Amino acid sequence: MMGKGLFAALSRIWGKIYPAKCVCCGELLDETDDVFCRTCYDAYENNKQEICSRCFRPRCRCTCPTFPLGRAGIRRLIKLYKYQPSANDLPENRILYALKQKHLQNVFDFLGRDLSEAINDALTPREKETAILVPCPRSAGAKRKNGYDHTAELCRAVSRNTGFPVSFALKRAPGGKMQKNLSREERKRNIAGRFSLVKTDEITGKTVLLVDDLTTSGATLLECRRVVKSAGASRVIPCVLAVSGRDYVIRPQKTRKKGKRYKKRSR
Repeated sequence: MMGKGLFAALSRIWGKIYPAKCVCCGELLDETDDVFCRTCYDAYENNKQEICSRCFRPRCRCTCPTFPLGRAGIRRLIKLYKYQPSANDLPENRILYALKQKHLQNVFDFLGRDLSEAINDALTPREKETAILVPCPRSAGAKRKNGYDHTAELCRAVSRNTGFPVSFALKRAPGGKMQKNLSREERKRNIAGRFSLVKTDEITGKTVLLVDDLTTSGATLLECRRVVKSAGASRVIPCVLAVSGRDYVIRPQKTRKKGKRYKKRSR
């Protein structure tokens, strides 16, 4: 008990010296805020609530795949929001940067809760019984540069909310180029054959939730899915925070005019 009391006291002192700031705009956060100020949080939620033109559900509750994944035979993709590379100042883009570069526990916890809600909504009771979280591993160079594997940390955060175990059976061979600088075909060739399984018994017969931060061409998810499926997984469901590129979303009415921004109505 003494240890917990001391830790709480030190946390309060640390919070006074280094108050928490919004990961998007840098504004000081209130005690009730997690990672965003109220304005940035509303903008983040608006993106998540964009409506899919196929299933007419909000993006964060829609499981329709992106066009590249759909053409490859993927029927379900769990995701939260749309990533827009040309708008780095958007809250959903800034929190993705913080996830990959800043190693902030509150960011892992926040996104872990959001992704857990989407996963729980998408899975059937039978799938939940055998569900296991498998991160798409980062390259050795990325882990050396940042000091951690953000997809592994994200999986741990999701596990704390869902109770699903995490398996690190999927490994990535060294070498290759950065995917973001390559074309779609180059990404496929660059990633082909780079993943393998070291513990197939953890995968066999399970519903594998393949977790990554972002999907654009789908090359990494498809290669990881192929390897996991060959090990005897009963189902493989990709789960990402964000999608980039073409998808099926209808944007809210007020965003269709240039210069207008959609704001969530107060209830």
